[in-house]
Amino acid sequence: MGRNLYEMGKENCPKTMQNKIVEGNEDFITKELICEQYCLLALPDPDTLFVFNHSRKWADCEFQERINPYPENPGDAYKLMENIWGEFLDKDGKFDYTYSERLNEIPGSTFNPIDEVIRLLKKDHDTRKAILPIYSSQDTEYIYSGAKRIPCSMYYDFLIRPNVKGEDQLNICYHQRSSDFVTFFGSDVYLAWCMMEHIAKAVGVKVGNLYHTIDSLHSYKKDWVTLKSGISSLTTR
Repeated sequence: MGRNLYEMGKENCPKTMQNKIVEGNEDFITKELICEQYCLLALPDPDTLFVFNHSRKWADCEFQERINPYPENPGDAYKLMENIWGEFLDKDGKFDYTYSERLNEIPGSTFNPIDEVIRLLKKDHDTRKAILPIYSSQDTEYIYSGAKRIPCSMYYDFLIRPNVKGEDQLNICYHQRSSDFVTFFGSDVYLAWCMMEHIAKAVGVKVGNLYHTIDSLHSYKKDWVTLKSGISSLTTR
């Protein structure tokens, strides 16, 4: 994917990055692939996902905050990558949103979304309704105003289906509107895989496959040298 992005990605010039204005800044010219999809069958060596940003320690801490039933903002995980996340803290020392909040809050309700998905999957192995939404309708307002950051991840969809041996396994379908390949892609994949493992264990079924769709897989010009060198290091392993 990295090689395809570097060699075949089409260039464009976005006006924004997160909630920052980058119009006219050449560092943020992007190489982009549209609607990139793949299926990950196994993850024997998670460290390969962190060849660019070396952030697995952050990802492990972030995952624990995501499955904590008590939403956290800002939490502690960000401190392990404060050079990246620190600029997005507001004047009150909080983020516009955290995944801990999105995965554990239903406004006006006492239900916990992760627990509800687990309960549904236990009750009905054939369900197509076991979805953990991350993007919310309120985010649409922020798109047009540009006032706040919005999630790059849209949702996780969990499907229990038989594998080739006839055993029930939990698959995760992960849809993103946007993924920065160098800075965030590896950790996004890892965190989705961890969520699949967590829910599969709670439901009592085997871990299945990760089906990942990314509407805009991209890399910024400031990271192209890193992208190219990272590709070289992986191909020589």
